[in-house]
Amino acid sequence: MLVGATMKRRLPTLWEYCLLLAVFLLSGQPTVFPQKVTTKVKVYNEIFLTETGYAPLPENAIELEPEFTIRSDLFVSPLKLAVDREGNVFAASLANNALLQFSPSGEFKGQMGLNKNKRSDLKGPAGLSIVNEHLIVHEALRKRLDFMDLEGKQLRNRKIPEAEGFAVDEDGRIYLTPPVVNADSPLICVVSTDGTTAVFGRPLSFLHSLPMLNSRSLALDDHGNIYIAFRYFPIVRKYSTEGALIAEYRIESPIMEAKERYNLKAVGEGITDLSQRVTFKPLIIDIEASGDRLYLLSHIPRLEIVELDGTGNPGATYWMDSRDLYIANDLAMLEAAGTKTFYVARSNTPVPTIDVLKIKAQASSSLEADVQKWTTEINTYPNNSLAFINRGAARHQMGDHDGAILDFSKAIELDPSSALAFNNRGLSRVK
Repeated sequence: MLVGATMKRRLPTLWEYCLLLAVFLLSGQPTVFPQKVTTKVKVYNEIFLTETGYAPLPENAIELEPEFTIRSDLFVSPLKLAVDREGNVFAASLANNALLQFSPSGEFKGQMGLNKNKRSDLKGPAGLSIVNEHLIVHEALRKRLDFMDLEGKQLRNRKIPEAEGFAVDEDGRIYLTPPVVNADSPLICVVSTDGTTAVFGRPLSFLHSLPMLNSRSLALDDHGNIYIAFRYFPIVRKYSTEGALIAEYRIESPIMEAKERYNLKAVGEGITDLSQRVTFKPLIIDIEASGDRLYLLSHIPRLEIVELDGTGNPGATYWMDSRDLYIANDLAMLEAAGTKTFYVARSNTPVPTIDVLKIKAQASSSLEADVQKWTTEINTYPNNSLAFINRGAARHQMGDHDGAILDFSKAIELDPSSALAFNNRGLSRVK
């Protein structure tokens, strides 16, 4: 893999512009034009490259680090998560009908939803939510919602139409994302407390793959607004509970923009040859609301959680790097006393895990921060001689002369003409 290799800029072709306009004009929704980004990103399989290396993080990026990881032999991907106010974690696995509870420190507390024979009485738990101190489980195979207390005692259940995802407000209204089967399918179904239903929202219109291309997640904020985030496009829609489309937001991100171009190209290839199997790259895995903020889960090549306010303005981008591609399938979060904790179901480990993430602590001194910064740069671009020189300079000032000599020597190995590296190594050897 070449990292940092120069790549020529290519303007979109006329065919690509026409395809993009046709796709969104057919949707019947407000026209959505390509976002404007200054960094062009190309995607090769799962490697995202700019002209100078990997796609950069935005300026408002905040790094996350694991506080701890929850593991269980009963985990089977995909996992769905919920967290109560005390930090207890609930995990549901559709594949083996398991509903598990963990303490705020990640200790296993028990399996819920068991019958008298100690077997799971659930059928396809496909989603979790906590509302009014009740744990709500979406049993996809039974097409119902189970309402439990936080110890797992069954309180009641309600039948619902077929749905991919759900949310429940504090008044008991249920919001569903029904399957999209054609261009007239609704995006949202609302089931009132008396059982009456209302549907609204028009899907993205394409000539094929409607169910997949309209895959979406749903969230409710504290002000009675409904948000839909499309999985394969950087689009979030905001609806009122009465069904009015309030706004449509595009998420500005070089990596998301690159994935969208890839997906639109795949859409075009599918139109050209319907027998050809096309695949699409996910952009937004899940959407969560906390207070007046939205959080969008994204993955590949790194974990990213993008923050938005209720009017679509971007906030921080929380991120975590890993040695391997990070593949996630659900997000929950807890915000208490101004501290954010993210709970991410990770699925590309040999056994699925739940990563409990917090904001990474800052280095105790500016020099330590510099060493950490340039170490990250070196891990990303191992042939960057200037990064070794800069890290060596920071180590020299900290008194780590042996480490500085190693860095300057590596810089000389990468760039034998670097007088700066030779001079700095000499100074470190004198100390």
